[in-house]
Amino acid sequence: MTNNLEGIPFDTVHNRAGTSYAVYRDTLRPYYLRAWLDITKGYFFLALLTITAILLPGFSATASWFYMPVAAVLTGYTAAYIALFAHEAGHYNLHPGKKTNDLLATLFVCLLFGLSIKSYRKIHWQHHLHLGTPADTETSYFHHLNNLFLLETLTGIHLLRTVVNKDGSRVLNPAQARESRLMLLAGFLLHGLLLTLAFYKGYWQAALIWIAGFGIFFPFFASLRQLLEHRDELAAAQTDFRKTPHGKLSRLFYHSLLSSSFGAAGFTRHLIHHWDPQVSYTRMKDIEQFLEEDRITGAVLKSSRTTYSKTFRKLYSRT
Repeated sequence: MTNNLEGIPFDTVHNRAGTSYAVYRDTLRPYYLRAWLDITKGYFFLALLTITAILLPGFSATASWFYMPVAAVLTGYTAAYIALFAHEAGHYNLHPGKKTNDLLATLFVCLLFGLSIKSYRKIHWQHHLHLGTPADTETSYFHHLNNLFLLETLTGIHLLRTVVNKDGSRVLNPAQARESRLMLLAGFLLHGLLLTLAFYKGYWQAALIWIAGFGIFFPFFASLRQLLEHRDELAAAQTDFRKTPHGKLSRLFYHSLLSSSFGAAGFTRHLIHHWDPQVSYTRMKDIEQFLEEDRITGAVLKSSRTTYSKTFRKLYSRT
């Protein structure tokens, strides 16, 4: 049961007071304001990086050249942070009204990534249903973490392969597939408008940072994060998990300043999320404390805790 809580019934898990999790979870209402404050943080840093890229050349051309690669990485990192809140919206945890939840998610999260929240929700739910099997729709963890994987994620090869092999076509109905294409187009138009404006104004450094951030480093961080969450360190590099079941595995990462941004929106507690997907990440800390008080789930949590860096070192191979 290490690295997996799925299969443990809610009513068999109890805290020290004897309350079952089946009863306790009814008290776990989302903290909507906290979620929106966290999203705002992402946009604040994205704006700060962009404004600095616009203003810095006027103060020091040399400094702006050194700033560009650093800002590109941080822009991609921040974009990956913001994108994780589509997951929260996918589970209806950004607003108590479902229609309002989806509207807000579309305007303030999904549009930036050309993502249809309804299509994402349906495809993502297949990930929960089929985790660790060839039928999973989120498959970065099928890949061996080595130099080739890192190269492919940084050059767009992995992203292109993922788009080409995406299983959404067999999951979405025609209306959802059409909406997905329209949102993708809207995302391209948004970025095209922003880049056209930047180049027109002469802010070419900011434009290049934006292109590298969203085009290279965002998919790199997103793919790497998912691999670190689900890849078994004992999985054979040669195994094709599109044909052979990988097995269910989700990790619980220590919550630190770095991990809380790399695995934002509750992804640091991915082990718990896969056990009870519908609860908001804003209550994951409460759930973790509850589970620690149960003998069985407490043991699973203790044996599953790790860090992103430790997991990377265990999984990384130069072959």
